Amino acid sequence: MKCGGWIAFGCWLAALVGGVGFLSAHQFTPGQSGPAPRQLSEAETGTKRAERPRVMMFVHPHCPCSPVSLRNFAKAVAGTGAEAVIYVTAEDPAATPNGRVARVCAAELRADPDGAVAKQFGAMTSGHVLLYGADGRLVFEGGITDGRGHEGDNPGLRAVTARLSGTENEPVSFPVFGCPLQ
Repeated sequence: MKCGGWIAFGCWLAALVGGVGFLSAHQFTPGQSGPAPRQLSEAETGTKRAERPRVMMFVHPHCPCSPVSLRNFAKAVAGTGAEAVIYVTAEDPAATPNGRVARVCAAELRADPDGAVAKQFGAMTSGHVLLYGADGRLVFEGGITDGRGHEGDNPGLRAVTARLSGTENEPVSFPVFGCPLQ
């Protein structure tokens, strides 16, 4: 191979490795989150707190990573009797791509167009999940995927499922992988 061929090959290889590195870094770099209230109160939710667990998810209406989080959320809450709520940062959540995906969840869909509720709970990244036990104590916060758009079993999903089933009750936190809510 001539010198020009080696240079071209080297440039191609560098671009390939750089591109794969960039995509991997993006997929596995968690989003931001703020502090969540450690105890749930009626003032924070605007509704009377039921004597059952409350699990909330915050979703950007167009985040391409969130459909996987929503499917995992649906698996986690199915048949648990938990009060499940999905907040979408849109005026009309049902009219958005992720709002339509959220309909498969056994959850109430609520609008949070200005992100005020998300801010109140420290959610800054789409896919952020909070689980409060029946006593109103925060027992899970974070994500339920291993990376952006990564479907399948993962520690966050197992942690939520264990807390909803009552086999675990110690507070735990996981990183959230998704798009910024605002």
